[in-house]
Amino acid sequence: MLAAIDEGSADSVYVMVVEDGEDIAGMGGLMGTAMAARGYAGAVIDGGVRDVAYLRKIGFPVYATGIVPSTSVHHYRFGGSQIPVTCDGVTVNAGDIVAADSDGVVVVPRARAQEVLTLAQQMDFKEHSMYAVIEQMKSIVEAVKKFGRL
Repeated sequence: MLAAIDEGSADSVYVMVVEDGEDIAGMGGLMGTAMAARGYAGAVIDGGVRDVAYLRKIGFPVYATGIVPSTSVHHYRFGGSQIPVTCDGVTVNAGDIVAADSDGVVVVPRARAQEVLTLAQQMDFKEHSMYAVIEQMKSIVEAVKKFGRL
């Protein structure tokens, strides 16, 4: 697992699935430091994370199912790198686009990237256009009728 981190390239996202990992930290400050030093964009852990204060201090974004104090040592085995994983029910393949913010995480298959981007931009434009209409009409029902979206 540590070698896989050292082999990762800049701007990549580390995606890890820890089976039954609700109480196990899949990563912490040391792994986060290594990823940050290598220029990773962030990490998504289907399991716990620890050393959150330190990860925030170094500005390394990690999205996990929870914060736990436990270490991962001797709690799981490394299954491989650059292999498909199922993360919270979503299949993630090497090369997929992973984006995350305070609202959550999304995985876009690389082959569908342009299609998904176009649709997301259209949805974003409609939604942001609705704010002013809702304020003006004082009605979300009327705004949804006008834009055909909720």
